[in-house]
Amino acid sequence: HVVSKASSIRVIASDGTRYDDVRVVGEDPLNDIAYLKLEVGNTVLTPLSLGDSATVRVGQSVVAIGNALGRYQNTVTSGIISGKGRPVTASTSGNSTQRTESLTDLIQTDAAVNSGNSGGPLLNRSGQVIGINVAVATNAQGISFAIPVNAMKGTLKSVLAGKGVRR
Repeated sequence: HVVSKASSIRVIASDGTRYDDVRVVGEDPLNDIAYLKLEVGNTVLTPLSLGDSATVRVGQSVVAIGNALGRYQNTVTSGIISGKGRPVTASTSGNSTQRTESLTDLIQTDAAVNSGNSGGPLLNRSGQVIGINVAVATNAQGISFAIPVNAMKGTLKSVLAGKGVRR
């Protein structure tokens, strides 16, 4: 939902560098993920490594990174895994339309995640991505959800091979 209907996309790196030559190379509406390609010239970017969300344990320490409230870039919060395999019905709204999405098998965390954090990583203590932050409970505090990284690994390989999103 973050990039749908966007006329342009800008990526801002943790060091503040802005990348405006960005395009969507794949969309996975089932998991609410867009795969982006950045044209960076000769710049070398170091990606985060992907962990194994199958090894996530309740009580495990995690870190969430995002653009909290759409204006606090690179916000880092910490918490624990509160639950696994959670189903969530998420509502998104914009331009006087509201859309409801059903997401399943999510990781629940108490790390502070706010509007604007969608698409940011949920990391384990080793700095590996174990989830993608996607939703918060609106009627409670300290309850947020992430898509397990293993759910998007196969589609990522397909997108990188130029085949689009395939399951």
